[in-house]
Parts: sequence; C-alpha cells; structure tokens
Amino acid sequence: MSSPRNPLLQAPARPLPKRIALIGAGTIGPDIGYYLKSALPELDLVLVDVAQAAVDRAVARFGEYAAKARARGKMSEAEAAAVTRGVRGTTDYAAIRGADWVIEAATEDLALKQRIFAQVEALVSADALITSNTSSLPAARIFSGLKHKARATVTHFFAPAWRNPVVEVVRARDADPAVVEYLRWLFCVTGKVPLVTEDVECFMLDRVFDNWCNDAALCLPRASAAQIDSVAGEFVHAGPFFVLNLANGNPIITETNTLQAEAEGAHYRPAPIFRSVATWATSPIGQRVPVPAEDAAAVRDRLLGVLFSQTVDILDRKIGEAADLDLGCRLALGFRHGPLDLMRMLGAA
Repeated sequence: MSSPRNPLLQAPARPLPKRIALIGAGTIGPDIGYYLKSALPELDLVLVDVAQAAVDRAVARFGEYAAKARARGKMSEAEAAAVTRGVRGTTDYAAIRGADWVIEAATEDLALKQRIFAQVEALVSADALITSNTSSLPAARIFSGLKHKARATVTHFFAPAWRNPVVEVVRARDADPAVVEYLRWLFCVTGKVPLVTEDVECFMLDRVFDNWCNDAALCLPRASAAQIDSVAGEFVHAGPFFVLNLANGNPIITETNTLQAEAEGAHYRPAPIFRSVATWATSPIGQRVPVPAEDAAAVRDRLLGVLFSQTVDILDRKIGEAADLDLGCRLALGFRHGPLDLMRMLGAA
C-alpha cells in the first residue's frame, strides 16, 4: 500500500510540469485544468476535444470561474489574469506534442480510451506522464496497448475537480513506483489530497459511493427517494438521490455496477430502475420528510450494511488503507464520519 511518509518530505523525481495537455473538454476536464492553472499559474495548458463547441465552452469556463473568484475577493486581478493566460483549446491532437503530462478525461468507454492513448503515445516523449481520469476502468485494461507502460496510471479526480480536494492515484501493475510517488508529491504541492489505491474496478471510493447509491435504489419499494435521502441524512450531508440528480448519475451507476458484477459477482448488479428513471423527486439538502419508523429502520440497516460491507472488503483485499478510506469518504463523498469512525461510534453490537 501507499507509503506512510509525508510526500512533501520527498525529493521529487522530476520537476513540476510546465506543459499539460487535457483530452476531453466536457464536464470534468476543464475543471481539472482550472485547478492546475490555479495552482501553477505559469503552466501552459492545452485542452483537446473532437468537438469545437466543447473546446470553446471549456476555454470560456476559465474566464467565468476567474471572474467569480475575483468578484468574491478570492483572487486578485493579477491572479485571475494568470489563470486564463496560457490556456488554449483545439481539436488537433498534434497540439499535445511536448507535453510533460497528458491527462485523459473522455467518456467512460474502454475502446475509446485505448484509441486516445495510442494517439497520445505516438505524439509525446517516452517519459511524459500519461494518466486517465476514469472512475472505474482498471489501468491494466486502459494502458494494455502502450509501449511505455511504466509512466502511465489512473489519477481519478472528484467533482467539482477544481474544488474537491481528493484525487485517487492508482498503483497500476505496470507503473513505475517512482511515478506513483511523484504524483503523490505533485498533488500535495498543488493543494490536493492524494489517496493511493490498488488497480481494481472502481478503485476505492467509487466502490463505496456506487454501491451506496445502488442499495439506496433497492430500498425504493419500501420508501420514496426523498424518504431514503432523509434517512441517509444521518450519515451524509446530501442523500444519494440528491447527489445522483446533481451528477446525472443514473447511467453511471448502471455502468459501474455492471462492471463490478462482471468482475466480482451478481451481487453487484445495478438496480433495474436506474435504466428507466432520469431524475428523482428529492427534497433540498437538510430538509427531511417523515418516514415511518419501521421503514426508516429497514433503510438505515441496508445503507449501513452496504457501507460496512464495502469498507471491510476494501480493507481485506488491501485496495486502500483505513485512514485514506475514512478521509476520502468525508472529503470526497460528503460523509459526516468515515465508515471506520462510524463503526467505532456505533459499537460492536
């Protein structure tokens, strides 16, 4: 597992990147870019996408974010100017030549990602860092066709990536351990909280979140989405259905739990209702609705059951470390307490 030593006390294996290319200018790609430019203002950043409209929107988002930060007094005029300077968008993959680090944030499609990385490897140097922002696909599958696998792994950001501090750094089977340690250092010095995980489907934190949401959906015959969110409010700041609405997450749960079911067993199968419902009828954060005591107890038991079963599975299989799991659940997923802290609070019985 990850080294317990503070990454900031290490001598980095390479300097901070000067030129980064981001492939995928949809939702999370530009947010990753904005975090990087905020932390490294002198960075040369190129955003690549197959659609010019997406590229234009992504570049414009930098200006919008910077303007809001300036208006709220969180950024000076000079800082706002630096965040937007040196950012360009293009549909031409050749623009990634010379990048020190290429981050892919395209659709969760294995074949697509493999095609992208084949193009990337033909354009960048053999030692340029290559990472994917996938939330579920193992690095071993994504990078199977690369000639230089030692510099490639997964760096999984959480939304909103410019503000959410957590990033999972995956210990890919073929990645040079020095690359994983360098990424830990790089994220720490740029204000992120890197959590190292093993290379399995959905890594560490999405195993918790996806199955928390899936089991919430399996409670629907007994309670409504708003009622389940109300019960969940004991443990999280925002209930599973509220978060799914924010993230358009129904297709994601279907996709990720199908992946887990194929790899690890039918008990991971996604709830069928995710295929037929677009949005859920929920209440605002903090507003709870009445739930009959017997139904509330059943929902609570199921939610705790899946949370604790995923926790012990992650620890038994050494997918992640206990402290990282507790911290990640609080910082990335919005739990009020980490699952291990919650176990201690509830007691053995």
